[in-house]
Amino acid sequence: MTSNPSAATGTHDPTVLVDIPMSSQDALWLTMDRPNNLMVIDSLMWFDAVVSMPKLRAVLRQRMIRRFPTFSCVPTQVDNGWVWRPLPEFDVDLCLHSVRLPASAGPAELRGLVSEQRSIPLPRDKPLWSCLLVTNLTLDDGSKGSAVIIRAHHSLADGVRLTQVMLGMCDMDADAAPVGVGKALRRSSGPAAVALSVARNIASDSLDTARSAGEQAMQGALRLGGNAPGELFRLAGSVGSMVRNPGRVSGVLATLGSTDNRAVNDAAAVTKLALSAPSVRTVWSGTPSETKSAGWGPTLSLPQVKAIGKATGTTVNDVLLGAVAGALTRYLRSHGDDSVDELLWMVPVSVRPLDVDSFSDDEAAAEPGHNNLGNYFALVALRMPIGIDDVAARLAVLHTEMARIKASDEALLTFTVQRGISKAPPPAAAALTNFFANKGVGVLTNVPGPRHPMSLAGATVAGVLAWAPCSGDQVMTICIFSYNGRVSVGFGADATLIPDVDVLADLLALEFEHMCTTILGDPKEV
Repeated sequence: MTSNPSAATGTHDPTVLVDIPMSSQDALWLTMDRPNNLMVIDSLMWFDAVVSMPKLRAVLRQRMIRRFPTFSCVPTQVDNGWVWRPLPEFDVDLCLHSVRLPASAGPAELRGLVSEQRSIPLPRDKPLWSCLLVTNLTLDDGSKGSAVIIRAHHSLADGVRLTQVMLGMCDMDADAAPVGVGKALRRSSGPAAVALSVARNIASDSLDTARSAGEQAMQGALRLGGNAPGELFRLAGSVGSMVRNPGRVSGVLATLGSTDNRAVNDAAAVTKLALSAPSVRTVWSGTPSETKSAGWGPTLSLPQVKAIGKATGTTVNDVLLGAVAGALTRYLRSHGDDSVDELLWMVPVSVRPLDVDSFSDDEAAAEPGHNNLGNYFALVALRMPIGIDDVAARLAVLHTEMARIKASDEALLTFTVQRGISKAPPPAAAALTNFFANKGVGVLTNVPGPRHPMSLAGATVAGVLAWAPCSGDQVMTICIFSYNGRVSVGFGADATLIPDVDVLADLLALEFEHMCTTILGDPKEV
């Protein structure tokens, strides 16, 4: 490729045709596309006003293409792997389009359009993203609004970084930006460092493990003495459950130490990931189709979420996950499935802090040949309790589960495995990725967004959602996004296996209302 002397200015010039190396992890997601599960992150912003196409075009050029050169490149295979190759004379209109909804079309038609888009692969002869401006959207109050759908391939970047790209296109107050997104791994992710980390944890936490094991043995002896037949029956049931699903061993291991016992938590994480059977059979089990759907309901009050957390001693994340667990419980029961007691979800965790400068300065741009996006995340497995009707008890279980994940090296372990998989031959990498993916029902994300209103191209953003892709035989993706004191929850599903995705959104609203009434009494006072 050739270089242009104008690169000395330090700003991205699309005429500087320099190949950008693609990391092995980015290349893995590039090659993981399947017709029935595309590796595309689908984002949506909706507005109470009509967004101007010329203004949107200018924002994309200035705040996305100039800052991140890979958005003007196409993936190209070379002898030693893959690169991002700039398109000569690239213009944003290659990926920017508009659609005008029919008269009186509202949120239902917007959901249908998002569902339709989720089923369409991105063409490989263009940069792997698209932006669709949706106009003539009729809002609930009868006024006219609009929406912007941005789709970007996972090989460009992970969900956290792509969300930041989207937010970086917007105008907002300095104190409104989200904080705490993206943290560095505790230690090096090399195999030797991981082994040393585990060894240190075992040594430092052995006393706590011994103490907890002794307490468990004493309590078991006392229970056995008082009700031997009942306890033996309960023990037999637990053993049977572990035989059917060896991954349940992780739950037993977790009882052998306090919630901050990193050695025990690491051992539980390994058994959970390695021994868990494929995702539990439910009413939605099966091979995904090529047709996808999307649904969302009314936003939730963030102050109410915080109030429930304060009253139960749990976090905002615990409360939102508890609402999702309650909604899924209601859905399964309504379909005659009341035997499921937990679902395994894959939750992305950012393992590298964001390069804030590249998102905030209009003049900042990557040097030619450099990618300042990419994939820097690990997937941790969340065991979500299903069937617990007592709200406080459900939140307590989730709080303990999340505390153990946080007090473990699970992200470090899975990131190391992920990196190893990305360097394997493509067939082996695909098989291993599906092996781990199929242990979960799908992907669940929770992103804290700006705390105050923001605007795009001069129009105030009313709400935001961003769905992560599924892989393997996963059938559902759930996204949670908090913004300006409200929380949006979106469900993305396989339209064949879950034909009534809108019901999930309705059940979530119903469950959250139940949680507010149960915990807060009169939620209107919050």
